[in-house]
This record gives sequence, structure tokens and C-alpha cells, in this order.
Amino acid sequence: MIERLKLTILVENTASPHDSRLCAQHGLSIFMEMCLDSESMCVLMDTGASSDVILNNMDLLNIDPEDIDLIFLSHGHYDHTGGLMGLLKRMSRRVPVLAHPGIFAPKLRSRPFLKSIGPPFSRRDAEDAGAVMLLSRNPVSLAPGITTSGEVERRTSFERVEGFWTIVDGIYQEDRIEDDQAIIVSIKDRGLVVISGCAHSGIINIVDQAKRLTGSDSIYAVIGGFHLMGSEDERIRRTAGALLDLDPEIVCPGHCTGARAVSQLQEVLGDRCQPLFTGEVIEL
Repeated sequence: MIERLKLTILVENTASPHDSRLCAQHGLSIFMEMCLDSESMCVLMDTGASSDVILNNMDLLNIDPEDIDLIFLSHGHYDHTGGLMGLLKRMSRRVPVLAHPGIFAPKLRSRPFLKSIGPPFSRRDAEDAGAVMLLSRNPVSLAPGITTSGEVERRTSFERVEGFWTIVDGIYQEDRIEDDQAIIVSIKDRGLVVISGCAHSGIINIVDQAKRLTGSDSIYAVIGGFHLMGSEDERIRRTAGALLDLDPEIVCPGHCTGARAVSQLQEVLGDRCQPLFTGEVIEL
């Protein structure tokens, strides 16, 4: 079990209120420092949309790419993977990059017109730049008390994936974004911290999966993108109600959650709900 967890928000949609030199960008990247007894582990979750932004912010926040033990890509959209290549080229060694095997499948949006929103690189490109690609559909234990969610079971009736497309065996079809994953951290004497990239599979589905995987019902914090931007009020209301029932001490929505949804979450959850911003440091 983890003794301490420190999260530094390297890339987020919202600008820092403290340092105008930090770049905000549509995307997400979180640097995680975890204390495991006498050892420590540093995981980078997602890389934002561009290497210029993540590297600028890492330099300003005094985070050395060489300290990264593992990179985790929550799913295969450009705003979570676009900074990877520049980051790899900054590093002097090969680094494990953990993701779902579906991240390199065609990723498409049809509005306002058909366009690709997948990673701006191939698996070969990443490996040539120094990535050791680890592609797994099922949960992966990173250390005692730290695991990925694996493919998330979709059990709720109100959390649906809409507006994304792919091509499978020559057939153009809706993309359920099966590659969407999260990180789950068990903190000693506090409970579970669930950290999502975009939560395309539904933030409540992700938290429920965390509970099943760990056997714990104690949710301490839920942090990351909740993908409620543009959602109907009914989904936002039911998400807020489900989070209230889960009773976490900390809820930090960001990135793709959307201002309207954040406002409604704050109405229901009160002061425990505080949106993310670039450069924020959360110590748990």
C-alpha cells in the first residue's frame, strides 16, 4: 500500500492562477510521485497534446524527464498522447510505455467533419524514439497498491460513449473506446485514489471497477477528466449523485469535464469538489 502520493498537473485545459509562464492546453498530463516504504516510483499519466507544452511546463515545475519510471497512456486520443515523442527524445534511456493494445486503432470524430484524433505517431515511431511498448487489455500491477484498471466494464445505464468512430475489419462503426483506462492507488489509512484520463467509459464505471479490483469500498479521491462536456443534464445529475453516494473526500474534475458539469458537481458535492488547473500540486 502507498504511504504518500503527490500529483503535479503538467497539462490541463485551465491556466495556472499562480504562474503565467505555464502553458494551458486542451489535454491532460499528470506526474505522479508515489512513496512505497523506502522506495519511490514516478509515473507519468498521459502527455498532453504537444511536446512543446509538456516540456515547457516540466522545465518550469522542475520535473526531470529522467525521473520517470513509466509512462501510462490512458487511451489513444491526441490530447493525451501528442507530447510523447518529444518527451521520449528528451530522455537518455528507453522507458516502459503502458497502454491498451487498441490505442493505435483508427480514432475518428465526425463533427464538424470527419478527422483523425488518434496518436500523431505509430507504434514503430514510439519504439524507435525509445519506448518499450507494453500493451495490455487487463489490469497491470505497477507496484503493491498501484494498478491500472484494464478495460473498464460498462455497467451504468447513463454513461454512454457517443460521437466517436473507428474502422474495424474494413467496417466504419461507432468507437466504444475500449482502450480507456485509469490508474488506481491505494493509500494507507485513507483509501482509493482513482485517476482518470478522459473517463470515456464513465467515471462511475471506473470507480466501480476500482472497488471490484481492490476489494475496497473506501474511495478517498476521484481525479481527472470525467468527459461530461456537452452531456445532457440528466447524465451530469446522475453522475453527481453517484459520486455523492461514493462519498470521496476529494473530487478534482478537469480537462473534458466541462465548465457546466463542474459547476453542477460543485453544487452537489460542495467544497470537496475543486477543478484542476495547470501547475496544481495535490499531495495525498
